[in-house]
Amino acid sequence: MGKVPPKELRLRALGVEALAPGEVSAKVRIRGPEELFRLLERLSPKERGLALLRGLEALGYLKEGSHAQDRG
Repeated sequence: MGKVPPKELRLRALGVEALAPGEVSAKVRIRGPEELFRLLERLSPKERGLALLRGLEALGYLKEGSHAQDRG
């Protein structure tokens, strides 16, 4: 096993993982009940993204399975 690159060491020390190819991390303002935000805060960023994708599919805004994150 080779030496772990410095970037991965820093990310691991912070308790986060590097973005996969095609992934973006962004701040987006949303409105909703307080309970929604308590739940979202308990999820990992990856789980939050998946929950949003599933919700958008359920509402008909996205075609099911049409996004890269779902194929990982």
